[in-house]
Amino acid sequence: MVYTKREDNSLLVYLLYVCFNVCGVIYFIQQMKKNKKILFLDILTADKRLRQRVEKDFGAPYSEESRRALGLSKIQFISVDASKGEFPDLKDYDGVIISGSAEDPVRGQEKQWMKQAYRFILEIIKAKKPLLGICGGLQFTVRALGGKIVYNPRGRNFGTTLITLTAAGQKDNLFKGLPRITKVQSNHSCIISKLKRGWKVLAFSEMTPFETVALGSKVRLVQFHPERSLENMQVVAKPSEFKRLSDAIRTGKKIMQNFLNYFVR
Repeated sequence: MVYTKREDNSLLVYLLYVCFNVCGVIYFIQQMKKNKKILFLDILTADKRLRQRVEKDFGAPYSEESRRALGLSKIQFISVDASKGEFPDLKDYDGVIISGSAEDPVRGQEKQWMKQAYRFILEIIKAKKPLLGICGGLQFTVRALGGKIVYNPRGRNFGTTLITLTAAGQKDNLFKGLPRITKVQSNHSCIISKLKRGWKVLAFSEMTPFETVALGSKVRLVQFHPERSLENMQVVAKPSEFKRLSDAIRTGKKIMQNFLNYFVR
């Protein structure tokens, strides 16, 4: 087929139009991301030696993996150690991420600082802030709302886990762009005992029926670790596991970005 000069010009104009619109969308997303500020509620531990050991293994503060997964600057991502019992004004933040934890929030084993953290989590929910609870963050949020956390009778879940999205999960923006069955990174011994009325399951696995739970439109709780980086996981993994790790890391990063792009306004 031979194009005339007029047709060539029309094609060029169309391509420029598409390019302009795509660039405009990318610029809009970048500008929106620049204006967002996230509070990272660090519930790792009150044990200084344990924290030092974890951060030595990570080669950075515990919050850094999550910040990098979101692609935010240090000005936009503020970490607060919940074990110190001092919490910021939520008006300064557009969304909240609650970290994983070395502490198991099982009734009868909870320390005082954990109970203080529960009260702050209730404030977050009352303020209707977008909230992503990661692993221990899921468990602390469930406890804050009066739910029950138990040790998994199937044992500890560590490593790459296959999760399956429910019908609701396939429609939820947290998993937008992801397949129905996908890989994630896990490291936990406890799970939710049962859901309270109104809570919705978005994903499950062989290890737990509650891998991801939705509480209304603002709160998303995941039992796995979407923030994990390939660099940190390769330190503890065998070379034969790197392919599975890569898949799980990509899934995790997509989930983190989805939370930022679709839940944090």
